[in-house]
Amino acid sequence: MKENKNNRFELVAVHFINELKAIFNDSGALLILVGAMFIYPVLYSVGYFNETLTNLPIGVVDLDHSAASRKYAEMIDASSELNVSCKPESLLSAEQLFMENKINGAVLIPKGFEKEIMAGRTANVSVYADASYFLKYKNEILTVTYANAYFGGGISVLRYMAEGKSIQQAKVSNEPIPSQTHILYNQASSYGSFIMPGMILIIIQQTLLIGIGVLGGSFSESKSSPFLLSAKNRRKEIVPLLMGKTGAYLFISLFNIAFALIIVHHWFNYPDKANLFEVMMLIFPYLLSVIFLGIGLSTLFKHRESAIVFMVFLSPVALFVSGLSWPVSAMPEWIVTLSKIMPGTTVVPAYLRLRTMGVGISAVKTEIVFLYIQAAIYAVIIISVFGFRILWDRKPKTEQTVSQ
Repeated sequence: MKENKNNRFELVAVHFINELKAIFNDSGALLILVGAMFIYPVLYSVGYFNETLTNLPIGVVDLDHSAASRKYAEMIDASSELNVSCKPESLLSAEQLFMENKINGAVLIPKGFEKEIMAGRTANVSVYADASYFLKYKNEILTVTYANAYFGGGISVLRYMAEGKSIQQAKVSNEPIPSQTHILYNQASSYGSFIMPGMILIIIQQTLLIGIGVLGGSFSESKSSPFLLSAKNRRKEIVPLLMGKTGAYLFISLFNIAFALIIVHHWFNYPDKANLFEVMMLIFPYLLSVIFLGIGLSTLFKHRESAIVFMVFLSPVALFVSGLSWPVSAMPEWIVTLSKIMPGTTVVPAYLRLRTMGVGISAVKTEIVFLYIQAAIYAVIIISVFGFRILWDRKPKTEQTVSQ
């Protein structure tokens, strides 16, 4: 019994070393499995380094030319989100500047703006915001909304004071129910801190799937499928082969995880409220599930290019169903159910809750159990494929060629 265990450990070690050799001897797989994980997280993080959109150039068309209209324009310009880069003489001129991509929107202050305000009537201001780009649109609309609120509040306070009220009474009368906003978990409301932690996990998933698929396609091209083992004790070698291959990819992933989830995370100051050990408790079954899925998919590819094409096609889908670009709660139920095939769909919301919100490991134990079950299912499928191929072809292809 002890000898059999030793033999199995030796087989695992042999397949572990062989898989590592295959990875490091294949420049394409090495670039995807290692190089891409050092390039993409840094590249995306640098791209989102400014975190928020600021100083978007807009035009203010002031047709009133009054002290009130100039004050209103100054309030918009004083915000960090918008920059009044020009004051076109007409809306037509502003439209021309917009088409030339010199401004991102325009605010029209109509003639009679100050007169309407002094008479106690509503003064209308028109905002022309670019809704084809939601981040710019949000900045423009919110900034003008805040300017309206402050400008209107100032006028109301002055009117109440003119009626004989103190400044404190005027403030209370203007805003009887003051609102208090508390921004949780992402206090700067920054896009980079929102998108990148989850994006890194999707990058880990896709690079692993592509790299494993490329190696599987290479084996198929060379007519030496990784599922055809030596003729002696092939059935006993199925599990050691799977464990050896999995160990090799886990070994490579350790360096990627250390770089992407620790170094990059702290370089760019992403929210971090979790214990690193708890993070690893969630990431480990995730890696197992992704690796088993990749090994299973790699059996389908006859050429290495097929793996790249298929996984590149799958990448936007993986990102979409993760809930980063659109809330999962707003997706059709059948898409949510189907998306559970991808481990990233389960781990991304759990990881964000754990690391960004700091909920603790007990709050994501359901996701951890699900990932282990998912990994086990993929492992059973792979072992079944091993067994089926051995029964289908009892002799290795090399032996068949010699006998023929």
